Amino acid sequence: MPEVVIRSRRKVVMGWILKATLAGLVSLGVAYWTLPKWVHTFAGTSGWTTLEGRQLSPEARAFLDPLLEDLRGHELLDVHMHLAGRGIGSDCWVNPRMLSRRYPAAWVRFQSYLSAGHLRAGDPDDRFAEGGVSLAQALPIRGQFHLLAFDYACDADGQPLPKLSAFHVPDAYAFDSAAKAGSNFRPVASVHPTRPDALQRLRDAAAAGGRLIKWLPSAQNIDPASPACDRFYAEMMRLGLILLVHCGREEAMETGDWGHLANPLRLRRPLDMGLRIVVAHCATTGMGEDLDHPDQPDQPNFKLWLRLMDETKYEKQLYGDISTLTQVNHYEHGVIELLGRQDLHSRLLNGSDWPLPGINILYQLSPLAKAGLIDPADIDALKELYGFNPLLFDLALKRTLRHPRTTARFLDSVFLTRPEWGL
Repeated sequence: MPEVVIRSRRKVVMGWILKATLAGLVSLGVAYWTLPKWVHTFAGTSGWTTLEGRQLSPEARAFLDPLLEDLRGHELLDVHMHLAGRGIGSDCWVNPRMLSRRYPAAWVRFQSYLSAGHLRAGDPDDRFAEGGVSLAQALPIRGQFHLLAFDYACDADGQPLPKLSAFHVPDAYAFDSAAKAGSNFRPVASVHPTRPDALQRLRDAAAAGGRLIKWLPSAQNIDPASPACDRFYAEMMRLGLILLVHCGREEAMETGDWGHLANPLRLRRPLDMGLRIVVAHCATTGMGEDLDHPDQPDQPNFKLWLRLMDETKYEKQLYGDISTLTQVNHYEHGVIELLGRQDLHSRLLNGSDWPLPGINILYQLSPLAKAGLIDPADIDALKELYGFNPLLFDLALKRTLRHPRTTARFLDSVFLTRPEWGL
């Protein structure tokens, strides 16, 4: 082949490569700058903006009304509603990694939370709280809703570790948010047990009307089995406070090398002291070391939690909240077994884990229908409820869940307040 032809073809090929490279760079640039829109569409808001003047279709109403009938005349319970902020008009804080596109996984995760709460760039942090509060207030049944603070990860001396923390929501912000929202909202403090002022902060929480204390051990560097927590547990019991603790693998935020601290079996120490504990999500994610039998292989954290639940001595102390159990990454890991364990339903509490119900990618109805957990004929009504009010959707979906073989459902008591606990 003549040299001139070879050079000509090489030039053409190089031209194609250059054009493809430039097109790729342009596409990446467009994707980078339009990423918020894609997050909003595929991993963020349900689509609700305001409830004013909106009505459900007759078909959706016909589906919903029977699910709520047995709850009317009572108060709903939601023990798990998060607050968050970026320090715009509040003392809330978020790790800079979650605000930087240089860390896409963390950035997308946090943008999803903000999108779910309809918080936009420059909006004051209070808008996030107002979004969840407005949805809860619009539910057709009155309820008690618990708004969560979130403490920093701390070292053994109680000094905050911001670089290893995902975000921080001060107790005072939870107290103020609950007070602004009204009498059916309660603050939940989050107190790291090694802080020098930990016991006083427990007293402040109780004085503000709080009854729950929130921990996420694998994100906050808290070892529930440490003797250093004993004074903290004793003061909680004196004040009648309840520990709401995440067990199992954490999937909503980045954590340090503390995953082992989320093992449900690490709760034996406070349980043996007499503390009342609610395990968030019923520990339905991840594997944990079998601390009762160290020679055995790791077990699902859900099974370790069930082991504790089945021990008679903890019958009046250990509970679980059912938040996130219908999410696509949770439903295979316990919801069927829990539906069939009606002997445990008196020890299950409802929680929404707001703002997660507003992140549409987490809720896939077709897999639930294929698993026999919901009727395929109800999918359209559920979708309409989701676009109308994600918290109403969350409640309706849990109410319509059924065991695929026995058709057993969660008992009404799971969704109702516990006045004897102050919840």
